[in-house]
Amino acid sequence: MGKFCKYIVLGLPVWLVLAAAVSCGDSNCMENRSSVPYAVFYNDSVVPQRISIDSVSVYGIGQPGDSMLLDTARRVSSTYLPLRDGRDTTRFVIRYEQRNLDPRYKADTLTIIYHSYVRFVSAECGAMFNYIIDSLGYTTWQIASAQVVQREVNNLQAENVQLFYRTR
Repeated sequence: MGKFCKYIVLGLPVWLVLAAAVSCGDSNCMENRSSVPYAVFYNDSVVPQRISIDSVSVYGIGQPGDSMLLDTARRVSSTYLPLRDGRDTTRFVIRYEQRNLDPRYKADTLTIIYHSYVRFVSAECGAMFNYIIDSLGYTTWQIASAQVVQREVNNLQAENVQLFYRTR
């Protein structure tokens, strides 16, 4: 019985320190708590390669307040496309600001249809919205094609949408 009490007396402070460290605040929470689709730009060749588009703006259609995500950004190879909570569809305009483009071909529209679900993370972190992309629509003024490569949108940075552009 003496050895057992000795282990309790010696081990108790260690267990208390560990319990205190684990239970304090939200230090165990993930740094990124937002679930936002990530779109990456590629050329439409046989072996697609990531490309950068010069002078591009991206904004949401029908978004409350300022929905400008990129404003005449230079050398853009990807963008985040935040979805609206409480909706099942979000639309974006990708506007190409190059001067030599015919005005008819200066913008593409991207439509994402999705559904959301709540994921409980932990008592410290709470819950967060994740999404499942059901379908993707797009115009083809500059975009040759588009595809969803990962339907589930969570807080991990992963390509969800690939946009393929005609290049020369």
